[in-house]
Amino acid sequence: MTGFILAAKDDDQMLQHLLMDKIWKMGIIVGAVIIALVVMAIIYRKVGRR
Repeated sequence: MTGFILAAKDDDQMLQHLLMDKIWKMGIIVGAVIIALVVMAIIYRKVGRR
């Protein structure tokens, strides 16, 4: 019984780790998109002023 509880706990930690990994990857992608949009907006403004 103790082994089963430990295994279940490990599975839960694995799931949490996978979730965190997915959240991290999503966060990196979202951050990259936001940075790209900001850079594009700055370039567009500089080009627009000329």
